[in-house]
Amino acid sequence: MIRISRLPLRALPRTVAVAGLVLLTACASPSARFYTLATDAPATFASSSATAAWRIDVRPVKVPAAVARSQLVVQVDAEQVKVLEDDRWASSLADEIRSALIAGVSRQADTGGRGASAKGTDIPVYQIAAEVERFESWPRSHVLIDVVWSVRKSDGGGALTCHSVLSEPVSDGYQAIVDGHRRAIAIIAAQIAQAVRTLAANPADAPFSAARVSRSSAPGALSCPDVTRSTDAGFVARQAPREALPDVVE
Repeated sequence: MIRISRLPLRALPRTVAVAGLVLLTACASPSARFYTLATDAPATFASSSATAAWRIDVRPVKVPAAVARSQLVVQVDAEQVKVLEDDRWASSLADEIRSALIAGVSRQADTGGRGASAKGTDIPVYQIAAEVERFESWPRSHVLIDVVWSVRKSDGGGALTCHSVLSEPVSDGYQAIVDGHRRAIAIIAAQIAQAVRTLAANPADAPFSAARVSRSSAPGALSCPDVTRSTDAGFVARQAPREALPDVVE
């Protein structure tokens, strides 16, 4: 005779719940890791609008659709990428880049912060726009950022639009990739800060020079910052003037 044991009906929900928990635990992926492009050094802002020589207003950054996601995206080869489900940005990539630019430019240009609170005052506000055309991560090789950025005075004064292509060597690991992008963005922030200082030192009607400033350049002509960096891996950061980005319509 075969004996069939039966569970009490009231025990069934608990049994099903335990079985479900075991199944979920077995199928669960490792804990996600989150990365940020923020630097360890805090940005130094002016204590009040009265002491700030000018302010900056960094517009929302545009990034390529392929990397506009929470996950890190790395290159497998020139035609294939890999989306890392367990390695993610702390916020959207566009916001990470924007926050890093705000901190870097504010610190290096000695501004009074983001600039939104300065509207309607006598403090000059410089609007910064950035459009990332390439954001590549090559594990154990290098990272590359190709960005067109512009700086313009909010009252319609001088404007400058430049093109930066930067590459930084990286070692093994995804943290190394994030660190490489952080270094590249810090260089771009330094270039933008230099442009802000240049615009602030020139009259509103200063002409734009499409070439690097030379002895034959007109006095007061504006040109892209001459900040060039070559890495040990042979990758070069370069600057070139570009056509102005379209005005932001609010």
